[in-house]
Amino acid sequence: MFLLVGLIVPAYAQTADTVVINEVDINPPGDDSKSISEWVELYNPTDSEIDLSGWKIASTTVLKKTMTIGSGTTIKPGQFLTFSYQSVWFTDINESVELRDENGVVIDKTPILSDIKNDFTSWQRIYDGYDLDASDDWKFVTSTSGSTNGKLIETQSAEEITVTVSSTKSSYLFGETAVIQGKVSKEIFVEKPFFQPAAIVVTISGPNFDRTLTLYPDLNLNYKTTLSLHQVLGINEGNYDVNVSYAGAVANTSFSVGFEIIEQQEQQDGSLSLTTDKSQYIPGQTVSITGTVTDIIQFQGMKFTVTDSSGNVVYNGNLFPVNGKFATKVFISTVNPVYGTYEIIGEYFDKSAITTFEVVKDVKESVPISLWTDKDVYGLGEVVTITGRLNDVWIASLDLEITQTKSLSLGTGSQLGGGSVLKILDVVRTDGDGKFQYSFTIPNSDTRLGDYKIKVSKDIGSVTKIVKAVEDPENFVTITDPLIVTTNKQVYDFTTDKELVIRGQIKKVVERTSLETPVVSISFKTEDGKPLSIIGVPSNINQGASGGTGSVTASYEFTAIPEPGGVFSVTADLSRGIFSEGTYVITAKYLDLLATTSFDIADDLASGTKLSLDKEVYGLGEKVNVGGIFTTGDRSVTISVTRPDGTTTTSGASIDNQRLSWSWTTPISERYQTIKSDGLRDTANSNFGIYKIKVSGATFSTDLFFKVSADPENDSLSKTPLFVTTDKSLYQAGDKLKVVGNVIVREQGDEGLVVPERVTIKVLDGTFPYKQIHESSVYPKQGGEFSSLFELPPTIFSEGLYSVKAIYSNIQTTTSFSVANDYAFGIDAPVSLLVSTDKTEYYPGETVIISGKPNKLIYLEAYDVSIIKKSDTEITCGSFICGTHTGAVKSIRPSPSGSFVHEFKIPNNISSIGKYEVTIDADFETKHILFNVVEEPPAPKLDTVIEKENRIPDKTISVSTQEKTIDDVTLLPRVVSGSLLTPLRDDVSDVNLKVSSESGVCIIGPDVDCLVSESTRKPGQIYDVVEVDGMSLNVRYSGPDVRLEKFSILPESSESFLPDSDWNVEVIKDEQVSRFYYKVTYKTLE
Repeated sequence: MFLLVGLIVPAYAQTADTVVINEVDINPPGDDSKSISEWVELYNPTDSEIDLSGWKIASTTVLKKTMTIGSGTTIKPGQFLTFSYQSVWFTDINESVELRDENGVVIDKTPILSDIKNDFTSWQRIYDGYDLDASDDWKFVTSTSGSTNGKLIETQSAEEITVTVSSTKSSYLFGETAVIQGKVSKEIFVEKPFFQPAAIVVTISGPNFDRTLTLYPDLNLNYKTTLSLHQVLGINEGNYDVNVSYAGAVANTSFSVGFEIIEQQEQQDGSLSLTTDKSQYIPGQTVSITGTVTDIIQFQGMKFTVTDSSGNVVYNGNLFPVNGKFATKVFISTVNPVYGTYEIIGEYFDKSAITTFEVVKDVKESVPISLWTDKDVYGLGEVVTITGRLNDVWIASLDLEITQTKSLSLGTGSQLGGGSVLKILDVVRTDGDGKFQYSFTIPNSDTRLGDYKIKVSKDIGSVTKIVKAVEDPENFVTITDPLIVTTNKQVYDFTTDKELVIRGQIKKVVERTSLETPVVSISFKTEDGKPLSIIGVPSNINQGASGGTGSVTASYEFTAIPEPGGVFSVTADLSRGIFSEGTYVITAKYLDLLATTSFDIADDLASGTKLSLDKEVYGLGEKVNVGGIFTTGDRSVTISVTRPDGTTTTSGASIDNQRLSWSWTTPISERYQTIKSDGLRDTANSNFGIYKIKVSGATFSTDLFFKVSADPENDSLSKTPLFVTTDKSLYQAGDKLKVVGNVIVREQGDEGLVVPERVTIKVLDGTFPYKQIHESSVYPKQGGEFSSLFELPPTIFSEGLYSVKAIYSNIQTTTSFSVANDYAFGIDAPVSLLVSTDKTEYYPGETVIISGKPNKLIYLEAYDVSIIKKSDTEITCGSFICGTHTGAVKSIRPSPSGSFVHEFKIPNNISSIGKYEVTIDADFETKHILFNVVEEPPAPKLDTVIEKENRIPDKTISVSTQEKTIDDVTLLPRVVSGSLLTPLRDDVSDVNLKVSSESGVCIIGPDVDCLVSESTRKPGQIYDVVEVDGMSLNVRYSGPDVRLEKFSILPESSESFLPDSDWNVEVIKDEQVSRFYYKVTYKTLE
């Protein structure tokens, strides 16, 4: 028989990927033997409905009762199902509950649980479905059967301004001084009508009294003021309210003023309570009863009655208080004991109280001596509590022996400890019912890690228990395999690692009567399955005299002696004479048991000298780190840093253990150096740009390049030999064409006369026969940057497509640009003026860009530009409005093509809001343009909520970006991002990432139909813009074949959000190890 209860709630922020045991109550209130009250709650954190037909829920310790879930039972996504089975389904101590599928495979298992409270508390996961295979996943709190334990959501809220206020007292007398003080969270400045700190406005109001004070926060953001409370100053008796406002934040307090302070005391009713020292007893034990009362009545006693589970009175009497408490003891008879729940009722004057306790049977094990410890696994420095009892006969004392089973004298390498093991010999005394207790502390030393054998013995028999001392007891997982073997690291390096530590454990150690200890044989194989062997020379052969012959080949093997608890370890030297770079398999054999593990050895020196930077683009004041490995015999190197302006700084660095580590700090601020100024054009060098680091030694030399940028997050370093582009893609005839590029400068030596090569830049017509229009030759800067300016005369550059070709040595590259030409040629149309502004609506503080030109090429002396603002009190009028001039009339000389550009800065104040008219007067025509200045709306306040999942080993993952509502606030998905970590370097090329939309469109992946298949970081960009299901998305991708493969997807528009959908992530791999991390960022507008 079993009971089933179901409830459905939304499922999100889960860590488990299948049905889990979410909550269990192994000791609910009442007698478990008389009712079916123990229960287990299952929870489905997945997005799919799961069939539970034939699944089993089982106790795994003493009772081993297993319930089979009936046919047709399903659990929906986010649903809770609660199951009950039989009376006494679970034990109250050291119980573990398993969930198995229809094939008997263990799906989930709880840690070891104990519950002796017999109340409404239960063991439950700290969040629904939260499963990291650790004991910290669980908490022991009030049960939430059939409902949620809580969801895991991380919230990042925007910072808010706060202000506090308080008075030193709540009540004052006339003649005293009230002190009002507080604090603000941060200092705020206002910009209108002029820049100044925001004021703290304090308003004090009371009976016929009202005063407003203006204060400012001090350097510690505190403020303080006083108020003299004299009647001649207008202070009257009564209550006063204090209201404080600062930058939109408010706070309130109050105080009273009078002739006498009267404190009111609240009358509280008295109470009586009863407690016992334990909740359960067995016959022969004594119950300690304590009563507590808040109000003692003289000469009044407390009547108490104790009744058994049948309602019979077993004890009663009167108790008188001693120091405010009542106390007595009641003995549980061993003659015909009555089991069940006992009630204690106390009556004291007009108050009463009731409490209960249980009398249970004394269940003894069928062994002479029982032995327990409070835990099975301990940390260094923890106290081990040992308890036990005699089950058959009573004797006064027992012999106790505690022995550390680790053999310190048999270790090698870092395992070589020496010294003595921990051993305790003592005697434990038994009490009247045969129970005993003993405790000891594990010393806080690494040599005390391992197993401890606890033995209690006497002539009647003996009992043994083994406990463990480990480094991290909270995350220790007890083995279930008969034999396991591991190494202390997964990947070793010849240069940094000197030894290989092999550890293992046997679940059941075989003991033989001959005292012989079976050993563990450890052998090695290479990745192609060949046994690892070494070459040696027998001691009786002189290899020099025998001409180098006589050597023998032997298998490289070890023998480990297991401790009584099953733990074993050995250490091997990590020598190039034995191992080489590659993968090795370790086989451990114990009797007829076999276990294997593998490890990798990397040799950084095998690929030759390598130097690298920690990144390519840096900001101001950042540290540039150079690291590398040297296969040469150099002890030191010379390092020079060449800046974009050509200046060089040289220093030296030493090589330690064939490794180099050196750093240099970028400039802390931007600086310009003017090189040329001819009145028309200025040429200047900035310390932003490309830097070169030259590392040279006695036998080698290499160059490294990096970039210093004002925006390092969105900038990139070009690695192409030659790159060229234009500052924009579309020009108007008459504009200036700016060509910029970068080249990896060819090394030409540094002795004698060195003439650097120049970059040739050609501007060509975009149509056949591609005639050349412009040409220039420029010297690249030290970092490889180059640029040049070209005129675009309207008579030469008609509307169409043109190309730019850059040539350096035997390398060339091209880019293209377009020209729009509004000039009219060869027609009799009248000359007219073409003018415009860049926008029609502006905010205070912005700049209006006014541009214009004639429709034909004509000679003009100047343009007269004036701007008036609409006003009802002025008579200056334009073509559309009347108002006041914003400044003097500007005369602007046109460019050779007749065009002009004028910039007007709108004052940054509230009075600049209104309608404006621009008048442009040319010799042949006058034009007028209108624009408006409006108040800038407040920036929307955004809250950010991030949901994330870590360390997912699966091959397919579904990432949901559904709209959410939390605390009546709607959250919309803005960004989805993920990272795929491949721990082993050799697996990087075999593990790839594929991201698809819900409709099946491949956005990122190696397939030919995927929209993005390589790194999106290119010169001047970090995103690729793709069209998916009618939405333009910005996609950022690190590219494949890297250990940490990263991506992020967000709408191209800053005001848009991701659709409500599920993104499909596929990890393309075989059996390689990988871990996937992802997070979804939500935004909300308030």
